[in-house]
Amino acid sequence: MGKRRTFSQYRLIDLLLFAVITVIFEVIVSKAARVFASQPYSLSIVSAVTCIVFMRWGLYGCFHAVLGGFLTCYATGGTFDQYIIYMLGNTFSVLSILYLNKIGSDRVRNSAWLSVIMAGLVALLMQTGRAVVAVIMGNSLDIAVGFILGDVLSGVFAMVIVGIARKLDGVFEDQKHYLIRIHKEEKELEEGFDEG
Repeated sequence: MGKRRTFSQYRLIDLLLFAVITVIFEVIVSKAARVFASQPYSLSIVSAVTCIVFMRWGLYGCFHAVLGGFLTCYATGGTFDQYIIYMLGNTFSVLSILYLNKIGSDRVRNSAWLSVIMAGLVALLMQTGRAVVAVIMGNSLDIAVGFILGDVLSGVFAMVIVGIARKLDGVFEDQKHYLIRIHKEEKELEEGFDEG
């Protein structure tokens, strides 16, 4: 029998996998966006991945929010100020954990509407965070509003992705609860075989 992973190892591997997903898809989406540079909107997977990681691991999702901001700027040739705006602004999404804790992760996971609201909230908080940081850094209100309006499509995209993810077993679920649930199901299955 192989060596079992600890919970910390499982979490690290899971967080790294979501980081790799963020890197691959954000670079692809950002590079593709350069082709449509004249469009007034942008598309990003960062809010969707961050929302899923918040559900799975709570505050650890901040890492993915910051990573996503970095990748967006890196892939599009952002300025130093843009790196600060995106990376710091994305951390505002951590406030969505208050919603998650208030409603309860199981209720959010089991409700299509509550899941979609969570995804929209993460995206909106990222966009608002970027706007706030932009204003603090001396940018005009027009530029700050552009950080919100120009990224609306990413919010919709996040809602669709999370809507799909919640239907996949264990993907949009607190991982402690998920592992306990799976362990319990395996025990019940073993007991069923023993009785048979």
